[in-house]
Amino acid sequence: MSAPPRRRAAEEEAPPSGAGVLGPQLRRLRLARGMTLDALATSVGLDKGFLSRLERGRKAPSVGTLLRLSAALGVPVAELLGEALPEDAVRITRAARRRRSAPGHGMHGMESLTAGDAPLAAFIIHLGAEFAEDGPHEHEGEELLYVLHGHVELAFADRSLMLRAGDAAEFAGHLPHRLRRIGEEPAAVLVAVARHWS
Repeated sequence: MSAPPRRRAAEEEAPPSGAGVLGPQLRRLRLARGMTLDALATSVGLDKGFLSRLERGRKAPSVGTLLRLSAALGVPVAELLGEALPEDAVRITRAARRRRSAPGHGMHGMESLTAGDAPLAAFIIHLGAEFAEDGPHEHEGEELLYVLHGHVELAFADRSLMLRAGDAAEFAGHLPHRLRRIGEEPAAVLVAVARHWS
């Protein structure tokens, strides 16, 4: 009597029903707390390999395991399962509460659209006709610049780019760059910086 045909690897690795949400949530929460797989596995009394398979969606946890993970990560079970958002998942900055900088040379003012220490920082910058006196700007992370209205010059060490309303530019923030308005028409840009976690 011949042996039953061996299942294909893809079938053997098929994620169990209902495991799709938990894995990414578990990994996100663990990393947000600066925990390694080893540390979390030790904390909840699980094998590191099993925990790794949970994060990849290859295993489904028991109720007891869910409760231990919930306690170790300090979140409700519903959040682990993607049924509830953490309190800080959506952050609102009301227009009346935006932080605004005083106008300076080369810049008419800046409004912060984000608050706190989130990995994304966004601003509306109202530009003057001259480059800012404090020289080119450089920072960590990636920058996206979108021209809300007016004509803008975006200058780098070896080139200057002229941008109009609706144009966008994306670049590494460590590249020294400067901004100014072209012409008499008011100009404003939306700047979003995605900062890298250290």
